[in-house]
Amino acid sequence: MSPRSHLGLARSHEPREPSFAQLGVFNAIMISGSVSRAAKLLGMTQSAASKMLRQLEDDTGLLLFERAHQRLVPTPQALRLQESVEHLYGSYGVVQRLIGSLANPDHGNVTVAAIPTQAATFIPQAVKRLRERQPGITVTLEILANQPVVDRVLNGQADFGLVHDITASPDTRNEDLGPQHLVCVAARGHRYASLDHVTAQDLKSETFLSYGPQTNFGSFLEIAFSEAGLHMPVAVEVTSSAALLALIRAGVGVGLVEPAAIVPFPEEQFVVRPFRPSLLIHSRIVRSRIRPLTRHAELLLDEYRAVVTAPQPGFFLG
Repeated sequence: MSPRSHLGLARSHEPREPSFAQLGVFNAIMISGSVSRAAKLLGMTQSAASKMLRQLEDDTGLLLFERAHQRLVPTPQALRLQESVEHLYGSYGVVQRLIGSLANPDHGNVTVAAIPTQAATFIPQAVKRLRERQPGITVTLEILANQPVVDRVLNGQADFGLVHDITASPDTRNEDLGPQHLVCVAARGHRYASLDHVTAQDLKSETFLSYGPQTNFGSFLEIAFSEAGLHMPVAVEVTSSAALLALIRAGVGVGLVEPAAIVPFPEEQFVVRPFRPSLLIHSRIVRSRIRPLTRHAELLLDEYRAVVTAPQPGFFLG
């Protein structure tokens, strides 16, 4: 017997018009792949989300999901319905932003959650550009680690988040831009000053400073070194590029960072060399797949994109 819906077979009766809230739960389940994740995206309990999905199936007479190997599998009916529901929510988002801009076109607040590098390098320029155009818009900036940034966006506590593309964020809508090739940084006067570039072999005789392997960035480097047949023990673990650069400036050791991390510091304080083989990361915008952005948040994102994609002084791009 083939697996049936975890909610049971839809009842046979004259279909009733579904509510917008029911379609919202359905949309969230289609996006996230589970009732529990959908409930988290919508800020509701799992039991409430399950109940609304049951009501949707009962009201429409459709069997929308089947359970297979402990996972929800959309039926062909669900896949066809999703096309229209996505269009509906996209149009609703446009209407919400229009209402906000009509009601208060010159004033509003945008909340951004960002990792330290983004907060110190790109977002200040974007905020400056925005407020030159729209001085009535205020911005709240939270500086957090990668996963808390994603959590703020999922919970609706931030309009959007700024991380790196090495951050796993399957429940958000992601946009990657601004490629950066990692550079090796050492203290002023270091022997690396005589090199055109630094390789993994050049790091072997140095005290290596980095993020721990439990972090996205640290895991990214560990995998890269492993693929090169090297194991690089981390002598000092940090949680921000600013802390890493402070340790390097003090002569504790050397490390790898994205070029944007160096921008706030005087260039003459460090020896900065391209790292080979090239390790590439991007700036990533994370936003909710459920809640549309306000017009003010869209304006700030436009400025952020312009800043990130503009040529930056001192950046090694390859």
